[in-house]
Amino acid sequence: MTDPDVTRPGSTRPGTPDLRSARPGRPAGGVPTPSTTGRGGQETGGDAGAGAHLWPGDHGTLPAPARLALARLVRGPYLAADADPDVWRALLTHEDVVRERLCDQYLDLVVDPDAQVAFVRDVPAADTPPVVRELTLTFLDTALLLHLRALLLDSSDGRVAISRDEAADHLGMYRRRGGGSPMDFTRQLDATWARLIESGMLEPLSGDRCVVSPVLRTVFGADQVAALSAEYARLAKESA
Repeated sequence: MTDPDVTRPGSTRPGTPDLRSARPGRPAGGVPTPSTTGRGGQETGGDAGAGAHLWPGDHGTLPAPARLALARLVRGPYLAADADPDVWRALLTHEDVVRERLCDQYLDLVVDPDAQVAFVRDVPAADTPPVVRELTLTFLDTALLLHLRALLLDSSDGRVAISRDEAADHLGMYRRRGGGSPMDFTRQLDATWARLIESGMLEPLSGDRCVVSPVLRTVFGADQVAALSAEYARLAKESA
């Protein structure tokens, strides 16, 4: 029995969705964060199209708060209200024009007002170029993300913290699948833990504990989660 492959497009088990396109990504190249002040240190503002110049030779038309929200979204991996309350308010204030500018880059804006997170993804249309940099997920990556999402949805206050040991306990059900040694499994788990921190899905606390990003409530569709959860449950049963 082989693992469901979530690492290459077109190589997934028939009927099993690939989660890579559902994650908040970083468009290639990135965008530098613009200053929120104009010449002389004065804060710039005004409505979109007001022609606020932030530096000599600036040809932009958006006010500084809208530009900052746009830059944070393009830089990725996501924008959260609790981490950047000022930028979050700027996004809500200028959402329409920010959405327009993202569409010019073949990017779709996703805003979850309940979780208070926003991110960009490739526009869901045919014959458009891919812009978002994809994160290749391993078998253990996907298994842990599904578990973290379930914990987040079951949380009464929308906050979940998990330790590396707790993650290892959950993923232990798949240990026999690779046929490797316990040391091999430990190395794979370490790589998964580090990859999810780097991608922003886990936010480090003290020790080996991390907070689960609220964006996991939004980035995976219900159909994707249902299909993958059923497949992973079957594989876990076979591994028992």
